[in-house]
Amino acid sequence: MDGGLFITLYDEETLVLYLHHGVYGFLMKPVFENQPRSRSKHYDALADYACSREGTHVFFFLKRKIVYGGTVKGSQDFASFYLNGNTSPYRRAVDAPLFWDESSRQRYSATGETGVFTVNDTAKSQPYILLFDLIDEMTGKYITSDDLYFELGKFPYPLPSNSIQGMSFCTLTPGETETALELCRQSPNTHDCTTGEDIILGADRTLFNPELLELSDFINEAHLEFTLLADIEPLRHLLEDDSFVLCRQVPISPFKPFQMDRADICMYSINRPILNGTIPNVIIELKKERANFHAYNQMLRYLKWLARICKKTEFETILPIIIAPSFYVNRMKIEHGYEDRIVMYALDTSDIYKLPD
Repeated sequence: MDGGLFITLYDEETLVLYLHHGVYGFLMKPVFENQPRSRSKHYDALADYACSREGTHVFFFLKRKIVYGGTVKGSQDFASFYLNGNTSPYRRAVDAPLFWDESSRQRYSATGETGVFTVNDTAKSQPYILLFDLIDEMTGKYITSDDLYFELGKFPYPLPSNSIQGMSFCTLTPGETETALELCRQSPNTHDCTTGEDIILGADRTLFNPELLELSDFINEAHLEFTLLADIEPLRHLLEDDSFVLCRQVPISPFKPFQMDRADICMYSINRPILNGTIPNVIIELKKERANFHAYNQMLRYLKWLARICKKTEFETILPIIIAPSFYVNRMKIEHGYEDRIVMYALDTSDIYKLPD
C-alpha cells in the first residue's frame, strides 16, 4: 500500500503543464532571510511536501475532477522534493540551481529577481518542487469528485480528503489512495496532457537532504512537524520495525460541522494496515514548547474515538505519542484512561517522560 498527495489546482493550463512535465510547485512567498516569520504558513506547506516518498501517488483536484499525475521521484527514506533556486530558508546552506521557472507564463509577471514573479501584485516563487514519473495508461486519467466521495462515504469517520476544503494540498491515507487509484484505473476518461507553454524543466537538480534538519529552534509547530516528517529516523527507537506511509493534520474524530480534532502526524503501516489503511497505527501530537495536561487530554480524545471505531485487537496495536521539548503534566488535571499506552517523548533530553506519582 502507498500514500498519496491530493493537490488543488485552479486552471486547466496549469494542470496540463504539470501533467506534461511531471512537476508540481506550490506558489509561496519568497524567503530571503534565515527563517520566515513565525506566523508564516511556509512550514505548513513544506510539511505536506515532507510526507512524500519515492512512489507516493500524485492526484490533482480541479473543478470537481480528480486527475491522476504519477508517482513521486526521489528517496524512499526521507522527504522527496527538490530545492529550486534561492528563495527558501535553505538558500545559505545550499546553492540550489533554479531548474523550474514559471516567470514567463502569461498569467504571471516577471520581476528583476530570478525565479520570482508576481501573482495579483504579490511576489511568489516555487522554492520546492515535486517531480513525478508519468505512468503509461494512467497519467491524465480522471474521475469526478463524486466518484471518490461516494466510495469513501462507506467509512463512518472523516478522512483527510473529506477535509480539504479551503486547503491547497492534503495527504491521503493508503486506503484513500488505493480507492482513488482503482477508480482511475477503471475510468474511461483521460485528460489531454499536451501543453502549448514553452517552459524547460532543467536537468541540474538538488534533492532535499535531511542533513539540513535540526531538532531545535522551531519558529512554530509546523516547523517541528516538517522536521519530523522529513526524516523519521530520529524517532525509529520509539517505533516498531516497519515501513510507514506518512500523513499530517488527519481528522481523528466523528464528523462535525467545524473544528474536527486533527492529529498532527499519523503513520500507517504498510504491513499491518488497520481498516484497509484508513486508521493510523501511530498517532503523534506535537507541541513546540513544554507540553502540559492539554496535550495529554487531546491524545485521550483521539484514543476514545478510535476505541469506538476499531476492533479491540486493532485498537490495542495503535501507538499514541506526544512529542515536545519538555513536559509537565499535572496528574490532577488529566482525564484518566490509557496511562499505560501514551508515550511522551521529550526532545530536550531525548528521553521518555513519566507521569508524576
